[in-house]
Amino acid sequence: MAVNADKPQHWKEDVARSVDLFNDWFLQFAPKAYRETRQRTTVQVEAALNWTRNLRDISPKLLCDHPEVVQILRMATAPPIARDRLVGLARIPRNLLSSMEDEGKTPRACPRNRLCRDWRPSAP
Repeated sequence: MAVNADKPQHWKEDVARSVDLFNDWFLQFAPKAYRETRQRTTVQVEAALNWTRNLRDISPKLLCDHPEVVQILRMATAPPIARDRLVGLARIPRNLLSSMEDEGKTPRACPRNRLCRDWRPSAP
């Protein structure tokens, strides 16, 4: 049972307390987490821009050599393209995209050399 579900007179006070708790937590922990994530992401984006020659070379070979670049490329679209949408548009297995983005490699069931050798663009 919700604690104050039947006591609307306490809702404003509860919301204010909740906001204060979140703000305290955010001010204490978020700046460090944001800084660390920003530093890590900056390194990843710089690498992706170098590998793709500033987004001018996005080839199957590049994706095979640097599968982790897929996440940066997804975020470079406006608006960022969702994983599910990319899986549908590219006609690729979901586990392939997940492995490339999350682990920076191709899945065992789809060996890297076969993926790069056999890759053909899908017919529209």
